[in-house]
Amino acid sequence: MWPDIRHSTALRPAPHRRFLPVLETVRERPRPRLGVRLGFGPGLGPVPRFGLYAGEPETCRRSLRLFLPILAHLGLMYAVFKQFRVEGRAFQMLVAFALAALPVHYLLPYRWKKPFFVAISIAGMGWVFGAETSVWVLALAPLLIGVCYLPIAWFGRAALMACLAFACALARPENVATAIPDNVWPVLATMFMFRMVIYLYELKHAKKPETLVDTLSYFFLLPNYCFLHFPVIDYRTFQRGYFAKDIHATQRAGLQMMFRGTVHLLLYRLVYHELLIPADEVRGAASLALFLAGNYLLYLRVSGQFHMACGMLHLFGYQLPETHHHYLLATSFTDYWRRINIYWKDFMVRLVFNPVVFRLKHWPRAAALAAATVVVFLTTWALHAYQSFWLRGTWGLSKPDALFWGILGGLVLVNVQLDARRPAGRSLRNAPHSPGQLAIRALKTIATFTTIALLWSLWSSPSVGAWLGMLRRGLRF
Repeated sequence: MWPDIRHSTALRPAPHRRFLPVLETVRERPRPRLGVRLGFGPGLGPVPRFGLYAGEPETCRRSLRLFLPILAHLGLMYAVFKQFRVEGRAFQMLVAFALAALPVHYLLPYRWKKPFFVAISIAGMGWVFGAETSVWVLALAPLLIGVCYLPIAWFGRAALMACLAFACALARPENVATAIPDNVWPVLATMFMFRMVIYLYELKHAKKPETLVDTLSYFFLLPNYCFLHFPVIDYRTFQRGYFAKDIHATQRAGLQMMFRGTVHLLLYRLVYHELLIPADEVRGAASLALFLAGNYLLYLRVSGQFHMACGMLHLFGYQLPETHHHYLLATSFTDYWRRINIYWKDFMVRLVFNPVVFRLKHWPRAAALAAATVVVFLTTWALHAYQSFWLRGTWGLSKPDALFWGILGGLVLVNVQLDARRPAGRSLRNAPHSPGQLAIRALKTIATFTTIALLWSLWSSPSVGAWLGMLRRGLRF
């Protein structure tokens, strides 16, 4: 039964298996010393014109001809951010910081690139949040990371980490008066609340110890300090994608991702300022449709921020998969779950869905899939409340919140069961696109969009009664 379950849920390689780590390095051999040098410094030695220090991977090869256009494009994007005031001062500060640090990072030897990235990430945190907040974060972060390195059993370290999280929750300013500034908790939480779970999972299954620089580069991410609502980046994907392909191709992919993020953020501003109407102004079907679509499209800000954050990481050599994939064109609820916030979906699949299915592998396939789907959405609901507590200071548990995750989970559960019954080898993507099939696909897309927009309005409503009143005004009954 287990192979059938894997077949019914597989779409693409898991993120942590998508890239291969850089293992091969260029063998040291005599190199010509003639021609233009790209850089030099005390103890570094000259960089030959072919762009590699001795022992560096081929993907690190430097070329000013290829790098300068990338730097110029980043500069033009920064000008656009300044002109249109995209995402506020903190974001613009960190883009300017990345623009200044990128040439240095590019010219440094490969072995120094990660430590330099950690250093500029810490400096960026200090620049955005100030010295006091940064000092507190730098004082508490080693405590959390140090627990992972204790010479005790993994379960003991995980239990101790849970106790530390509980102690930090009690020390939150709304609960216990402490000397710790209020804004320390959101910054510390955005770095550790989910990534620590993934990191502990990796330590449990790792075949060798993780290096300190790899650990620090995973938790201290430069764009994290302008986007506290940050994508749940997988640790193994993050490390395996580091210089996994030519650096210039990775940087160009990052610029493309940042461009898409810019488009999403500008569209969000258009929707927010020009198209969105308040819920209490809904009168009739037309205004209801406008409200539902506009309210749902506010998610463009999240997808834009995620594209922006991962695009910035590409500039420093970290090849990462896409964060969203045309989620407005989803044709079913499982398709929607796979397309929107892909990092969260992969996080849930890897740490919740697959372990539950594996433990229930002797159950009938339908029952195992159903149980795993229910656990995934219960966990998602709980972790979103957990995230709200750390970032906003409130748990955010409400009836609309429970109904949203419950209904969405039920719809995905039904789709999972239907997908599991589809004959092996059948793929809608490979089917011929006849006019009838295209019409059916369009209807499915419209139905999925309408249902999700309706659920989204419930999720954002202050109460179930307010949501029902809005629907009654829109439908005039």
